[in-house]
Amino acid sequence: MNPLHHRPGPHLLVVGDLCPDIVVSGVATRGRELAFGQAEELVEATTLTMGGSAAITASAAAAAGAAVALVAVVGNDDLGRLCIGWLADREVGTDQVRVADDVRTGSSVVLVRADDSSDRHILTELGGIAALTADEVTDVRLASAGHVHVASWFLLDGARDGLPERLAAARTRGCTTSLDTNDDPAGAWTSAVAALPHCDVLFCNDREATGLAGTADPEAAAAQLLALMPHRDADARFPAVVRKLGAEGARVVTARGTVSVEAPDVEVVDTVGAGDTLAGTVLAALVAGAEWPRALRLGVAAGSLSTTGSGGVQAQPDLRATQNLARDLEVSAHPRSEQENSP
Repeated sequence: MNPLHHRPGPHLLVVGDLCPDIVVSGVATRGRELAFGQAEELVEATTLTMGGSAAITASAAAAAGAAVALVAVVGNDDLGRLCIGWLADREVGTDQVRVADDVRTGSSVVLVRADDSSDRHILTELGGIAALTADEVTDVRLASAGHVHVASWFLLDGARDGLPERLAAARTRGCTTSLDTNDDPAGAWTSAVAALPHCDVLFCNDREATGLAGTADPEAAAAQLLALMPHRDADARFPAVVRKLGAEGARVVTARGTVSVEAPDVEVVDTVGAGDTLAGTVLAALVAGAEWPRALRLGVAAGSLSTTGSGGVQAQPDLRATQNLARDLEVSAHPRSEQENSP
């Protein structure tokens, strides 16, 4: 395993899922149901690539210039070794990935619709993803981190209950923290709310935001979730809720107001991992000291470019390509009024 590569500044500690993705593109659909009954259908392409929200986020942060390590669990099998090799190739520190003899490496089959490459259905075997424990986010690991990010909350069956305390411990040690819940297969959402008082940044799409907040209005949901998050007197960038808006770009909501960035037009192959690429790129920028307009512009640029290839990491851009596209993206900022900021 490769140690965390040496780059200046505090590093990102990403906690969560690591698995291979088998991305099947061009899946014909009949309404919302696949055809079973021994039916065979042809598809456009199949891609085997690194998956897992945490792994894709870590890869994006490394591509954006950050020093990154991943805390995750894989099995002692060919898929686990493949995943660790993929991480190393992308300069993500792998010495904190546990290889377990008693579990299989998790995996996902991602079915991408033929008539809408932005829509997909994901079939996941948890395997080692569920074997991760909160105790693996040790004080020693926190001591060398500048920021701690947790991804795929609802897949982390072995870690969920203890992660709010670990996020609180990270903040006590001076780290900033973030969460990207991703989808809840059970549709319950409630367990992630316990983490919000210990998170400086929340990444969510509108479905996730409304699920967490228990309201149908995404804007109201973002405001409700922001109110649950802690304030940092010394850094007005936090707390922040980043709404991932797909083809519309992204919007961040803070106590100071909102910043929005429109997505550029690109040739989309699929949108697998685009939100994770956005998150990793944003986090790399924030740790480097960027304000929200620059951080979000870089995130939207990287996330957009990642959709031009199959899977979450195949088309992740390097920092120069991200910067070149980000310069041309339109940013709009809307400060909160004094009345809105008053108790």
